[in-house]
Amino acid sequence: MTNTLKKLTTILLLLFLAPIIIATVQTPLSMDATMEKAVEKKKEDIPVVYAAQIETPPVTETETETEAEADPVAEILQPPRKAFVYFTHWQEAFKPILAASGEKIEIYHPEKNITNFQEQITAQFAFHNVETDFLTSDNPHGTKDYHSVRPLVQKALSQNNYDIVLDIHRDSAKAKVTTLKVGEESYAKIMLVVGGEHANYKWNEQLANKLSEQMNTIVPGISRGVFLKTGKGVDGVYNQDLNKNTILIELGGIDSTEVELNRTIAILAKAVSNVFDQQNAS
Repeated sequence: MTNTLKKLTTILLLLFLAPIIIATVQTPLSMDATMEKAVEKKKEDIPVVYAAQIETPPVTETETETEAEADPVAEILQPPRKAFVYFTHWQEAFKPILAASGEKIEIYHPEKNITNFQEQITAQFAFHNVETDFLTSDNPHGTKDYHSVRPLVQKALSQNNYDIVLDIHRDSAKAKVTTLKVGEESYAKIMLVVGGEHANYKWNEQLANKLSEQMNTIVPGISRGVFLKTGKGVDGVYNQDLNKNTILIELGGIDSTEVELNRTIAILAKAVSNVFDQQNAS
């Protein structure tokens, strides 16, 4: 009798505790399942970001897209190249720049002229690891043509080795010829001039063609091409016989604005750098 009561008591106790035990075991499992579903739902709520959705910061006026893509580390590893820059017709001016400063609108000016772009040229060339020297003289305003500037250029070239020599001018053509519109931006076109009346002009012409090609690769149409000048009414040499790496550049025209000129100088600097890179690779 006593054993029967013990068994009955045990059975009743198990029946009483069974629901509690089952609830205790199932609750964490159901909570884990609920939490997993919640986590999955949160994951579904998180938007997927693709590379194409990330916007690149806009390039500033002084920094072209080609400059933004440049690898400055690779350029710094190379020793700097050297450029010599001068302005045979240093008084050549731009109408919009004179107008903006309240000056009389002319195409020549003793102060506000093409030489004012030396700082921009220096900065843009330096960005591409090219050092620039400019023609200096005790009487900088004493030169006005190819004959009077020749001995000064000759002296400078005898004292240093330069990878490129640029005689920069302003063309007399109007905006229709010298301005390039690309989207919302405009550029001052460049024309490269080679004098064909000296024995080694082919060297100058070859370099000019390479530079023109590089400029048009960066901004199609920015270079008007290379013009070989010979015959009556032209100089025919342009002091390019002094160095095979000399090029005469017509930067913009009388209607070019400061912004257009600055943009083009940036392209010119990058193109010069690309030509040097080609020379290193060959």
